[in-house]
Formats: sequence, C-alpha cells, structure tokens
Amino acid sequence: MKKKLIYFHRWLFWTFSRLFCVVYLRPKFKLEVRNTEQKIPKRPFIMVSNHGTFFDPWLIGHLSPYPLSIMMNEEGFKAPKFVQWYLRNIGAFPKKKGESDIAAMKYTLKTLKEGYPVLIFPEGQTTWDGQTQPVFSGIESIIKRSKLPLVMMRITGNFISKPWWSESFRQGKVIVHRNILSVDQLADMSKADIRDAVIQFIGNNDLNNTEMLNTRFSGAPATVGINRFMWMCPSCSTEDHIKGEGDTVQCTKCSASWSLDAHFRLTPRSDNASEIGNLYDWSMWHKQQVKNKISDADATDILTANTGVHYCDVTDLGEYPTISKGTLTLTKKDLSFAPEDNAVEPFVLSVEKVNDYVFQMKTIFECRAEGKVYKFRFEDDSAMKWVYYFRYLNNYADCEERGYI
Repeated sequence: MKKKLIYFHRWLFWTFSRLFCVVYLRPKFKLEVRNTEQKIPKRPFIMVSNHGTFFDPWLIGHLSPYPLSIMMNEEGFKAPKFVQWYLRNIGAFPKKKGESDIAAMKYTLKTLKEGYPVLIFPEGQTTWDGQTQPVFSGIESIIKRSKLPLVMMRITGNFISKPWWSESFRQGKVIVHRNILSVDQLADMSKADIRDAVIQFIGNNDLNNTEMLNTRFSGAPATVGINRFMWMCPSCSTEDHIKGEGDTVQCTKCSASWSLDAHFRLTPRSDNASEIGNLYDWSMWHKQQVKNKISDADATDILTANTGVHYCDVTDLGEYPTISKGTLTLTKKDLSFAPEDNAVEPFVLSVEKVNDYVFQMKTIFECRAEGKVYKFRFEDDSAMKWVYYFRYLNNYADCEERGYI
C-alpha cells in the first residue's frame, strides 16, 4: 500500500510537470517529435540522450507517461529550498559531474528494480560547443545488467536555442529523434556494441547540422557571456580579452572583431580579424592551441594564469562565498593559488594529483586533489579554459577519438 501511495504521489507530480512542458516548453522551443511510431515501452526502462541545454530533462522527459528518475549534476541540489524540494519530488537524484560515480550507478539499478524508468545523460554535462561530448563508460554495464528496454533520444536545435553561456534565448525549432532497442535486441549485443549504439545514435553537432542551418532562429544574439566560452583570440592568440556586445564579438587586445549570427557563424568585421567559421570551429582551434602549448612547454613554463580569481566555498543553498581572492597559475607540473590577502596561505597542487576537474554554474572551476574539493570563481574570465588545459594534460584527445571516457 505504501509503495502505491508513493507511486501515486510521483505520478501526480510528474503529470503536473508534463502539463507545464506541453503548455510552455513545447511552444517555446517549437518542439517536434519524430519516430513516434516507436512507442515508449511500459515501465521500467532506461532512457539516454545527448545534452545541449538545461531544459533537456523536461524536453524529453515529458514524453514519458511514467514518472522518470532523472540523474542530475549534484551541484543542482545545492540550491534554494524550493528547487531542492522540486527536484526530490520530480524524482531527480545526484551524480558527480564530469566523472564516474559508483553510488549513482548503484542507485540507478535500485530505482529500476523498484519499477521507475531512469533518464541518463551519458555525457555527464551539457555540450560545450554543440558537438556531443565523449560519453562516460559504464552506461553500457547498467543497460546490460538491467535487462530492460533502452530508449535512445537525440535532440537537435537545443544548443542553438539556449547555449550554456548565454543569457538570452533564440527560437527556431528543436527536434527529438528516438530509437528504441528491445530486451531481445539488447540480449544479442555485447557491452561494447551497446556503448557504440548509444554513441552513434545520440551523436550530434548542432552548428553543422544541415537541418538546423536551414531552420530560421530568431532572438537576441548570444554574445553576452561569450567570454566564458571563447577566451583565446584567433587573430593575436592572447587569452582573456574576448568580449561580446550586440551581435559583435571583439578582442580588446588587438581590436579584431566579428559579427555573430543566430546560427553562431562568425563573419570578420575588422581588417585584422581571422576567418574562423562558426563557434564550433573556434572551439576546435582552441583545443589545438591548448594541445600545442602543452606540447611545447617545459614542466615549469606557465600554461595559463588569471588574476582576481575567487577561491570559494559552496553552501547548501548554492551560494559561493569567497574565502580569498588571488592569482591562479597552471604549469605542466603544478596548479598554484597566490592570495592577495591573508585569509589563506598560498597553496600548490600537483597536477598529477588533480582529478575530477569540471566547471559549474558557468563561472566556477572545480577540481579535487587528495580528497579535497577546490572551487575557483571567475568574474569575467573563462572557468572552462581551465578544464580544457587539465583535459589535454591528461590525454583527453584519446577519449575524443574513441567517443568515450
């Protein structure tokens, strides 16, 4: 009886949330669902999807008539009380961002055994540049072990509509494609086959997607906050001088400027502005520059640095109070923080002992070293670039090539 009451509560809450999605989100994103001849199976099942925007859990989750348990970034649970209450009632549960999480995997299997379908984003975070990121290995083990149907979703147009750094929204079209593998189909597949099937189906590049390029997107340009994403100038190669305003992206160091359209294509606006293509091309150029800098540097050469960085804590309500403010510096050997005040002593972390490096809430670079979590907040500079450097210091290029971590 208790289980039935719990399920009824979940179902009721889920139904109201689905109504919000139908009335508000579907029109806002002009959502179109394809492959509808493949019906959502009876519960429980596993649903996986690529991840392009904060709204994805609702854009695809509401297609399930059954209440889903949604695996979400644990940082989302450090939020105002109402948000925490909503996430608990919607059936969300936390997972460490940017890393494998054994506890979350065990909870997933437990939830499936209780009869609730589970929604997982195998990338572990939203795409940075419109291209689906490598997935975390382990998803294939959950699918194989559960012996349940697999609902694969691919969302296109979501990144263009609302990229992670932007404060504005563009309306065009968001399309959800789905493919469902039955229990019998999965039984004949190896774990590697299942992983490859997931990677192949959810893979997407929003900025190079032909259908998206032929779809009209309208709304405010996504230049405000672009310095969180693009930090290196393709004309002068300096860092942390990119600014955005209106439809213009400019380097304040060399004054090179580009216009940015609704599909994130860049057109040189000044004589010294390099041809760069779209933001995905710029992102790929960033990656190559980072790899080149790492390859050319000696152990103690400075790879990157920022001043005015907030070394901070985090509260249960999602606030990031500053502990100290100072300069963050990275070499191939060490990550060091030199405070401007006496609030903390300077500290140095060995790069080989730093792991679980992610960026949170658009402005926070977070890492772990010898069991302790370090959070650094950036006011105007890019927190994401620090993850780039750490990734390529740790052979991330191999993960990109094979499609999984």
